[in-house]
Amino acid sequence: MKIRLTAMFVLLLFASCNDEKKSAQAKVNRGVTDSVATVQTRTETPALKVDSSSTKTTGSIETIDSAQMNRARVSRKDSTIWLTAQMRSDHRIFGYERPDTNSKKMFLLSIFTSDVKENPYKCPYGAYYETSEMNGLKLKLRSNGDQFAEISVNNDDGMKGVVYIQKDWIEFTD
Repeated sequence: MKIRLTAMFVLLLFASCNDEKKSAQAKVNRGVTDSVATVQTRTETPALKVDSSSTKTTGSIETIDSAQMNRARVSRKDSTIWLTAQMRSDHRIFGYERPDTNSKKMFLLSIFTSDVKENPYKCPYGAYYETSEMNGLKLKLRSNGDQFAEISVNNDDGMKGVVYIQKDWIEFTD
């Protein structure tokens, strides 16, 4: 009789522990859902969509809020392009082989370590946090189109090639 009572007590104990875990998990899930919904409804500034192939972790379209966007600067004097990484601003700027986001990615400037470390996109010119790290490569604006800017990639020996950057990612300075 004592064995049966002990067995029933142990089963009851396990059953009640599972219910507590499930209710705790439900509370956590509800909290995550509520906080995500709150963040999404508070975003009022326009955002730039980054193509899905550039989002390694989720495989979906990721947006970077324009208020938090760090853009590459173009000098009006000599057309030199530079970008300095800022921890509070996001950037993921691809240089494409053609003026098409589906074309080959030639270089990447990104604030995200997962984008830069070991060059996961296999960009021929490399992946960097900012232009000062580009191993002797310099960027210059050649022309400014409707959706893309044509950029020359130069080193000490001259021009290495031409890439295209989405215009939303550049701004002109004096």
